[in-house]
Amino acid sequence: MLIGKRLGLVVRALAFLLLSFTVSADGLELHKAGDLKQGVAPKRIVALNWWLAEHLLALGVTPVGVAEIERYRQWVVEPQAPESIKSVGRRQAPNLEAIRSLKPDLILVTGHLEAAVPALRAIAPTLVQTTYESDSNPWVKAREHLLALGKILDLEDKARAVIAQAEQDLAATRDQLLKAGLAGNTAFIVRFLDDRRVRVHGANSMLNQALEQAGLTNSWHRPTNLWGFTPGTIADLGGQPDAWLIYIRPWPEADRERLQESGLWPYLPMARSGRIIGVGPVWTFGGVVSVPRMARMLADQLLQGAQEQKP
Repeated sequence: MLIGKRLGLVVRALAFLLLSFTVSADGLELHKAGDLKQGVAPKRIVALNWWLAEHLLALGVTPVGVAEIERYRQWVVEPQAPESIKSVGRRQAPNLEAIRSLKPDLILVTGHLEAAVPALRAIAPTLVQTTYESDSNPWVKAREHLLALGKILDLEDKARAVIAQAEQDLAATRDQLLKAGLAGNTAFIVRFLDDRRVRVHGANSMLNQALEQAGLTNSWHRPTNLWGFTPGTIADLGGQPDAWLIYIRPWPEADRERLQESGLWPYLPMARSGRIIGVGPVWTFGGVVSVPRMARMLADQLLQGAQEQKP
């Protein structure tokens, strides 16, 4: 009899653990999943990273809270964020009280904020999705994450449609550049931090995915960090006279003027040849929507720049 009671306690304990933790469709842990109502998709969602917010909005879901939502509107821009979204602190340091006040039934966070997950899961079920990892392709990961999120929100068909549209848009961009004879052109893709420092994006960056998906070749082959860029200066961008310099907006006018007035600027091959174009604003570390958008803007500017170079 005693053995039977103990066995019953063990079974109930195991059942509780299985309800408390589950694994999402892409193998990522969904903390405190037992709190999600069976058969009811989460409605009040908080996103603590901009590409996570991008994915929600692409699915037609307006989050109740997003970290640094005001800056999202400046740096990410699309999909557009409705004014109803509340700010919940910084991306690196979310405001737990602000999150709790919104009474979310799901919180989205990346693995780079893993230390905050225990505090977050005390508020609501918390899904951890990470795009930038060692030896992974961020474009592939982003599509996997969007599909997983779509399944959780009962919007899998919508997620597949967003991905299909993104791939269709990328194919159209490649075809346009191919017909214009610009496929295979080389380019540096950078974000200016001020009038001297730049981030140069390499092979494992999301911006490189946009570049390659458009049929272009990245000129940067040096090692990069986990997020796909190398800190550097404009002096690192010489040596390839035929390469384009593609910079991501916003780039403050004061920084631009100081750089162009510097002694180094005239020696850049791109400055002499006029092979400099700006695109954006578009989020450097975006998701499924940002990649084709970046490629589309890049192609538009590249076609315009090539036209202006003709005699």
